[in-house]
Amino acid sequence: MRSIDLRVPAVAGFAILLLAFAPGAKAAELQEIQFVAGTGEVSTAAPIAHAKNTDDSRDAEARLNEMAEDLADPRVQNSVAAMVERMSETLLDLPVGKFAAAVEKARPGTIEKQFREDATVADLAGRDAERLPRELGKGSRQMMTMLSGFASAFATMMPEFEQMGRDLERSMQDIKAARD
Repeated sequence: MRSIDLRVPAVAGFAILLLAFAPGAKAAELQEIQFVAGTGEVSTAAPIAHAKNTDDSRDAEARLNEMAEDLADPRVQNSVAAMVERMSETLLDLPVGKFAAAVEKARPGTIEKQFREDATVADLAGRDAERLPRELGKGSRQMMTMLSGFASAFATMMPEFEQMGRDLERSMQDIKAARD
């Protein structure tokens, strides 16, 4: 089974947001302004990357269509669902009783309810906890089917996103020119 690469070159404002998970996207390279964490300052980054010709557009469309096929593939969906189910089971087995006791000892009155020392996340989750992994696995399959549809729709809309990106860039240049 081939791996799924969920990134695609985005070409415009919200297309960047919508397609950030797609093949080849490098968000920092696709923004004109990059905020530097903790400084409140901005620094310029590489200009917005636009598809230069229809070959780039077709390539992005092809990658989105391939991603849509992968996301709709029952083998891929079952593999992801199995992983989600196993991770959920593991998380439900995490012991929290000793942790709660330590928190209560360090700061009395923090933990209102007393837990057994061997209590797990499943114990806190209640009687529906045993169904949770299956439900999350089922939900992951549904989500992947929806994402497949979104990827197909984005592939169809790629030329419009590219035009919108060019229009947005021109608008921003006009605004900057009028300000200067």
